[in-house]
This record gives sequence, C-alpha cells and structure tokens, in this order.
Amino acid sequence: MDARQEELKCPVCVEPFTDPVRLPCGHNFCQTCIQVVWNMDNPETSREGPLFCPECQILFPPDLELQIKSSLQRKTQDVFAGAPLLKESSQTSPSVIMCDQCIGKTEVAVKSCLTCDASLCSAHTLLHQQREALRGHSIIEVTEDLISFKCKEHGEGLKLFCQEDQVAVCCLCVAVGSHKKHQAVTLQEACSEFKKVLETNKSLLLLRKHLAKSALQDLEPLFSELSKNAEAYRVRIVEKYSQIKAHIEKDQKLMLAILETEEIYTSKWLSWRSESLKCHVNDINAALRSSQTLLEEENDVRFLQHFKKHGLGSQGDLPFVSVIEQEYSALDKMKTVEQLVDNLEDVVFQSTQRLWSSLSAISLDPETAHPELEVSADRLEVHWSKKPTPERKQKTNISSQYSVRAKERFSSGSHYWEVAVWKKPFWLIGLSYGSASGDQDSEHCNGDFDNAFCYIYHGNGKYLICQDSNEKQLAVRKTIQKLGVCVDIQKGNVSFYDGDTLALLHSFCVDFSGPVYPIFNPCIDIHGQNSQPLAIVHLRNTNIPQSPS
Repeated sequence: MDARQEELKCPVCVEPFTDPVRLPCGHNFCQTCIQVVWNMDNPETSREGPLFCPECQILFPPDLELQIKSSLQRKTQDVFAGAPLLKESSQTSPSVIMCDQCIGKTEVAVKSCLTCDASLCSAHTLLHQQREALRGHSIIEVTEDLISFKCKEHGEGLKLFCQEDQVAVCCLCVAVGSHKKHQAVTLQEACSEFKKVLETNKSLLLLRKHLAKSALQDLEPLFSELSKNAEAYRVRIVEKYSQIKAHIEKDQKLMLAILETEEIYTSKWLSWRSESLKCHVNDINAALRSSQTLLEEENDVRFLQHFKKHGLGSQGDLPFVSVIEQEYSALDKMKTVEQLVDNLEDVVFQSTQRLWSSLSAISLDPETAHPELEVSADRLEVHWSKKPTPERKQKTNISSQYSVRAKERFSSGSHYWEVAVWKKPFWLIGLSYGSASGDQDSEHCNGDFDNAFCYIYHGNGKYLICQDSNEKQLAVRKTIQKLGVCVDIQKGNVSFYDGDTLALLHSFCVDFSGPVYPIFNPCIDIHGQNSQPLAIVHLRNTNIPQSPS
C-alpha cells in the first residue's frame, strides 16, 4: 500500500492528489499546485516565464489547457480512504463473510448483490436466480467492499465504461452525470478490448524477454573474451617493453664501451706524450749541464774547442713544447656519446609524452548533486535516480540542470581526466567557474550549468560543443566511449579528446577568470534508456608516479 500511496501523491505538495491534472509529458500534479508553480494561481497577475514540468523540465505551449483526471481522483480517494482499513485487516486473519438475508442461523455467503447491497448464501443466491423480480440484480463474487463496485456519485452499480476518461461508471453518470455525452461501452466490452491489448502486450513482452535473454547470453562470453584480450595485450606490451629495454641496455653498453675505449686509447696517448716530454726534459738537462760546464771553463782555448765540438751555440735540436691544454682534444668523443644519449632521451620521453601520465584522480562532490541524481559511495559514478532520498529532497538552491560538480578545483598547472560514457544516449561534460575566495561552503551551487563556460553535449549520436553561449555541432569519426578533458591554466587552453584513441576532438582558447571545476550531467533517464552512470576513470595501479603539472 505504501508504494501505491507514493504514486498517488503530488510531487509539489507531497500530499494525495486533489483535482489531479496530467501534463503532456505524463507527470501528474494537483491543479492548484501546478498553477502556483506557473504563477497562475492569481488571475489578476500576469504569468512570467514559460510553462514547464517541474519533474522533467520539458516546455509546453502557452495555450495549454488543464483538465482534471476524474479517474485518478477516484483512485486516490479509494486508496487513501481504504488505507486504514487495509492496514487493520492485514494485521488480523481474513474474516468469513456471512449471508445478510438469512434469518436465525446465518450461512456463509458465496455471492454479493450490488442491487440489494447484501451478501448472499447459496440458497439466497439461487432465490435471486429463480424469482423474476430479482433476476435483473447485479450478482458478483462475494466481497465486503461493495462500495468499490458502486458509483460514489449516484450509488448505482458500475455497469459501463467511459472511454474518454477510462473509468467505470454507472448508467446515471452517462445519462445525466459528469460523463454525459461521453462515449461509453459495457464493462464486458471494455474488458474484452483491454484483454486483447493485454494479450498483444503479453506477446510483445515475451518477445522482448526472449531478445533480452538472448542478448544476455551473448554478453556472457564477452567477459571471458575481455579477460583473454586484456591478458594478450598485456603479454604483447610487456614483450615490446622488454625489447625496448633490451635495445636501450644494448645501446647503453655500446656507449659505455665507447667511453671505456676512448679512456684507454687516450690514456695510451697521454702516456706516450708523458714519456716524450720526460726525454725532452732529460735532453734539456744534459744541455744545461754542458752549458754550465763550459761557463765554468776559464781557459779560452778549451772553451772554444768544446763549444764548437758540442754545438752548444745552436738550439735547433731542441723543439719548442706547446701548451698541453691546447693540444688535448680527447674529450670530443665523450661529448659526442653524451649528445647521442640526450638525443635518445628526447626521442623516448619528449616525443612520446602521454596524456595519461598527467591523469588527475578527481572525485565527485555529493553536496553539489541535483536531488534527482545519485552519487556512488566511492564518488566516482553518478546516475539518474528515480527515487530521491528525503535528504536530497531537502536541498535548497536547486539548479534546473541535473548535474554534479567535482570536489577538486584547478587554478594553476595542467590537468587531464577521463569519463567513461560508453553507450549513454544523453550526457553533458564540461567546466564551470568557482569562487576565487576558496570558500567551499559558499560554492555549493549544486552543479549549475548556467555557470559552465565550455562543455560537450551528446544526444542520440549527435555532439555539440559550446564555449560561453557559442554552440555548434561537432563532427566525430566514431562514437565516443570515453571523453578526455585537458585543462592548461598557464597556456589558457581547454581540450577535449577521445579517451580511447587520444584523438583531439576540439580545443578552446580560454582567458580563465578564476578556479575551474569539472562538472558532469548524466541527463534525465526516460524508460530506463539512459540509466547508465557517468564513471570517472582512475588508474588502478596507484604506484605509477604522475607527471608534474
């Protein structure tokens, strides 16, 4: 009964429907409540703003006429009027219905008569069938709730079905009551038609069930196939990295061998040069000693004889020794080796810089989520929730957009994050500004996309890109299953990528006016087609160091 009562409560006043009206989108409201929302409660004041549904935000034409759904009103009255009785009866054992026309000893009733407003035993039921005056009475299965089988307005039995209001009525309702001039058929005809519809729907449901089960069976092998493919890719990638490491280690050994060889041969050259210079020094010392001896010779004849004999007056046999630093150039080859290693580093690290190396571990802020959204316990997923909790209903300053903001904000550096959207038919992902004061409590704007300055929107296969108020269609080669967002505060750049291929989808030049927040909108879910969550991608191996921003 609780579930039925919740369905028959107005989403605005959260009370049982009073004069319910149904909007074209299918949502029901009290007539007074929707008029208050639309500012139509006072005919003397003009209405401001368009007509819209408070539940799904769909806009309606200004000339929309509201008509009270009497069938829904009666259903509401029946459910809430019978609620205490049903609650009380559910706590006790089912009572036996006795015949109302037996005198003295009463028998158990087997039928009920709507005309007599009484329950009948088998004997009085037979009497109704035999007597001419009683044959026209409406006999039904025995019940204590005879009121539900009678018209509340005229007290007559419900024998007809109003096709316009889709409700059971009595003959007076069609003749002189609120269903006058409405097309009506007998209950038997209406039930027959509805049963045909149910049979058709049953066949369609069985077909859908078969298709769903077949799809489920086809899905089961994909799990093991996914594991096999992932393992095969892991093996190949590890092998490729092993080959790269082997090439680098081989190149490292080569460069070290070159250095060692250069060191050996340069050392030999230095040794030869050292021995040569030592011999040169010895020759100079010998010449110095001979010169000193002659200088000490006092006999002129001897002096001249020895001077001419040893040729000490000429220094041509003693070559000039240059400065060693000017001749020494053995470091050139070592510098070449180092330059080659620097070139390798540029090729390996600079030319193959990964966006994923700067993947930011952002999380959702449940406090900023719209009441209709549900954030997962790990704060990495958000999806549309058909049953908002009382805590979420009590939120104030609710945005008209179904969005949630990330807890992290960025005011400097470069940041990249990815969101798995998979096959969601509707979603919106972008950036919004936060307060420069850094006051977190004052910034809980509930993910208002009115503050978003750029985003990508996907709707049924079409993509729209928007910066400020400039929106245009975005052409993509393949369906985006993961969206990458890169923000570089210093360069003033916002880029959107295909997270699987790292292909650039679109890039904005932005003059940032304050801290920015990632913002996510999983969009409304209609008939379970858009129930899949938006999931923020986090690296599972947390030991991988991130690149500096």
